[in-house]
Amino acid sequence: MVFKKKCKMIVCPSRVYFFFVFVKFIGSFFIFFIGVNSLQITEFSVPIAVKVGENHQLSCQYQLSSNETLYFLRWYKDGNEFFRYMPKETPAQRVYNVSGVRIKTISSTSTSVILMNVDASSSGLYRCEVSAEAPGFETADREAHFNVIDGPRGLPFVTVSKVTVEENIVNETIVANCSGMEGIPAPQLSWSLASIPVPNDEKFVVQWIQNGITDNLKRTTSMLILPIDWILRVVEKLESARALDGLMKGPEVVLPLICTSHILGLFEESDKHDIKIIRNLATTSAPVIPGSRIAVKLAKPTSTNSSATGVYTRHGAFTNNVSSNITNKLFNRLTLPGFILIFTSAWSIYNSSF
Repeated sequence: MVFKKKCKMIVCPSRVYFFFVFVKFIGSFFIFFIGVNSLQITEFSVPIAVKVGENHQLSCQYQLSSNETLYFLRWYKDGNEFFRYMPKETPAQRVYNVSGVRIKTISSTSTSVILMNVDASSSGLYRCEVSAEAPGFETADREAHFNVIDGPRGLPFVTVSKVTVEENIVNETIVANCSGMEGIPAPQLSWSLASIPVPNDEKFVVQWIQNGITDNLKRTTSMLILPIDWILRVVEKLESARALDGLMKGPEVVLPLICTSHILGLFEESDKHDIKIIRNLATTSAPVIPGSRIAVKLAKPTSTNSSATGVYTRHGAFTNNVSSNITNKLFNRLTLPGFILIFTSAWSIYNSSF
């Protein structure tokens, strides 16, 4: 019968062996399931929107680790490969036919491609894929949308149902329309009133797209429905921000209604139509009722020895506007004989009463 001797050393060789096996296993686990990817795409450049007929460069800059080499770089449009660069092959560039993609091969490299004479069919989702050599075969990729704009043609034009509204009319509504610019993709329209954006929801805005006049372009038409209560909230907001003074013309507030048209944020154009709001401003002084008694302010006479002017107040004065005006006119028109006639008549009445 053979008995195994127990290791009485502080550091047993078998334990060291199992320790290194365990560490190797854990390392392999993390590398396999989590991965340590040193290949990175550092810069990816694809224009959001360009015009028909232009040439544009798509760029894909990457960084390899010190012990890695490039295996290939590939470009895709909507999942279809149209360009490949493999440094170990001759020629290094390969071009594949994909609708809407025309490559300037001589100028395309391991980091960029040149698209020539783009048109509407060139629009799509473009992806760059980079792979390192064996044994790692690490891969990285990036993608972005590329849009080709045909147009714009024409300018937006605004019409309104009414130009002037009164603030005290309940359920008053202004309806405006905007259209005119054409392009591919269809232009986008937005509204603002006195530089305050109008919410782009069905409560205020209804939009539809239809065919343009020429070259199969698209035209967007927008109908705006503005209730008077929303317009008055805009006026209040401007008034609280002290921005209303420049919009006042007498009792009217003139608010510019602007429709802005653009394609993917580019080629922006706009048209304006003024909306006039008639305000019913309350008077600051109380109305005078005939026959009422109110406080009347009288100017204190100015003496030659003093430059100060005071104000006396006399209460209980009769303020019937009609009667006071008639009395003033009567005394202004009386002459000396008139005063004598009145005096003698009054004296006769006095004597007859006694």
